Amino acid sequence: MKVGFWGFGNMGRAVARGLERAGVGRENFIVSVKSKTSKEKLLKEGYSVLPLEGVALASDVLFLAVKPKDLFEVAKAAAPYARGKLLVSLLAGTDLETLKRAFPQAKVVRTMPNLAVSVGKGLWGVTFSPDLSEEEKRKVVDLLSKTGKVFELEESLMDAFTALAGSGPAFAAELLDALAQGGVKLGFKYQTALEAVLALFEGTVALLKEEGLHPALLRDRVSSPAGTTVYGLSVLYSKAVKGALMEALEAAAKRAKELKKG
Repeated sequence: MKVGFWGFGNMGRAVARGLERAGVGRENFIVSVKSKTSKEKLLKEGYSVLPLEGVALASDVLFLAVKPKDLFEVAKAAAPYARGKLLVSLLAGTDLETLKRAFPQAKVVRTMPNLAVSVGKGLWGVTFSPDLSEEEKRKVVDLLSKTGKVFELEESLMDAFTALAGSGPAFAAELLDALAQGGVKLGFKYQTALEAVLALFEGTVALLKEEGLHPALLRDRVSSPAGTTVYGLSVLYSKAVKGALMEALEAAAKRAKELKKG
């Protein structure tokens, strides 16, 4: 399968890295970029680099990975070549209606990935235009699944998914850093504390998944009467940490809607 990229910024590269990690050879990628410097760099890295129309014609699946502001500029130059193509948009805040207006003859898929796709642990929110067949949907999902977990969503949930999956890594990183800094306060070197916290999160996630536990049940299992855990939890409750995290997601989702409106 030939995979094309219109644009190859952070997210486009992340998707390509994830696919390579899953065994898709770099020789299967065809890329179009604007700058001569980027083109020369990609050629040195072993990518095939073609004009917009060349990428479209040579690709089985085409990722739209330009900046949202460049959408209609790209469409003006290349929309006719996307006719009948599976066009997977990575553009944040750009809905199916806008994408179909830009590429009326393409089979459009709106997605919201996060950067963890580069290591095969990403999240994808996906919504399909009505003209895709079930076989075409499966083809897209099978490809994206090589880089992470895919959630097929109603389009009305895509802004919320942007907050959860797109902004979520930043929130998780903040929590990880806070716990590591807490370890430093207790006397550990930062690197030691961070390694311990990363292992803590990995182990907790593995336990929740393997046993199918609700997080609250695991919390209660770890907490004993008048023990260390419940004393620590009481501080989190007094500081309304859970509420703050929920509000952070709401704020990010609200901002995603605002950005979409321009």
